[in-house]
Amino acid sequence: MESISGLQIATYLFFIFIVVAFIVKLIGYARMPVHLRWELYPLAGETKRPWGGSYLEESEWWTKPREEKSFLGEMKFMGREVLFFKEYFHRNKGLWSIVYPFHIGVFLFVGFIVMLFIGAFTMLGGVTVAAESASVWGRLVYYVTLIMGGAGFILGIIGSVSLLMRRIIDKSLQPYARRVDYFNLLFILAVLLTGLLSWAITDFTFAAAREYVRDTITVSGAGNIAPITAAHIILLALLLAYVPFTNMMHFFAKWFTYHKVRWDDMPNLRGSKLERDLGPVLSQPISWSAPHVKPVIQYWSDIADTDTVRISAEPKKE
Repeated sequence: MESISGLQIATYLFFIFIVVAFIVKLIGYARMPVHLRWELYPLAGETKRPWGGSYLEESEWWTKPREEKSFLGEMKFMGREVLFFKEYFHRNKGLWSIVYPFHIGVFLFVGFIVMLFIGAFTMLGGVTVAAESASVWGRLVYYVTLIMGGAGFILGIIGSVSLLMRRIIDKSLQPYARRVDYFNLLFILAVLLTGLLSWAITDFTFAAAREYVRDTITVSGAGNIAPITAAHIILLALLLAYVPFTNMMHFFAKWFTYHKVRWDDMPNLRGSKLERDLGPVLSQPISWSAPHVKPVIQYWSDIADTDTVRISAEPKKE
C-alpha cells in the first residue's frame, strides 16, 4: 500500500478547518440578537391568507390560538429563489442573465463534488463506476458526474468572466464593487479554470478524481496526481477555507434572513422566550440623538415605550 501523500494530508487538515469554520459561523448566525422585523407580506407558508396579510391584523389576535404556517410553502418559495432567482429576475433581468448562469455553475460544481463522493463510496461497495459498467447504478453515477462536472466548469467560468466584465464596464455597479469582490471572483475563476484544465487534459472521465476521493476516505495512499489536478484541489480547499470569512456566506445566511427576519411573526407574549431574548437588546444604549429626544430616549427600551416616544416628540415650550 502506498504511503499517504502530502496532498492528502493537506486535504485532511483543510477539511477539519473548513468544517469547524462553517459550524462556528452558522452558530454565530443562530445566536445573533433578535432582529428588527421587516413585516412584509404576504408571508411564505401562509395558508389562510394567500392574498397577503397576517394573523396580527386580527382583532385581539393574542387571545386566539396561534395559526400554523406551511413549512412546505416556505420551502417552495426558497426552492424557486435558489433554483431560478425569481425575485432577481423581476428586479433586474439584465444582471440576472449573468448572475444566474454563474450561480447555476457553482451549484453544479458543488453537485459534482457530491457525486465524486457518491462514486467513491460506490467503488468501495464493489461497483464499477464507468460508461461500460455492468451496473446501472455505476453507469448512472458516471454520467451524472460527467455532466455536472463539465457543465459546472463551463457555466461557472462564463458567469465569472461575465460578472468581472460587467463590474468593470457598468459604471452603475462600480460604486458597489469593492476590491475584495474582484478578488473573490478571480479566486472562484481560478478554481474553475484549473478544474476545467484538469478535466480536459488529464482526467476526462473524472476517474482519477474519484479514485483520489476514495483513497482519501480510506486513508490509503493515492496514485499519481497530475500537477494541474493537485493545483485544483489545493485552490478548492483554500477557497472553502476562505468562504466563512467573506460575504460569500450569504447563501447560508439566507435561511436565517428568510426565517428569522422576513417571515418571523412570533408574538412577544409575557413570559415567552422572545421576551427574554429581547431583554438584553432593549437595554442597549442608543447611539444617535437629537435636541428634542436626547433627555428622554437613551435606550432601545425607551423607543419601545410608545408613551416615551410620544412625550419626546412634543415640541419644547419656549
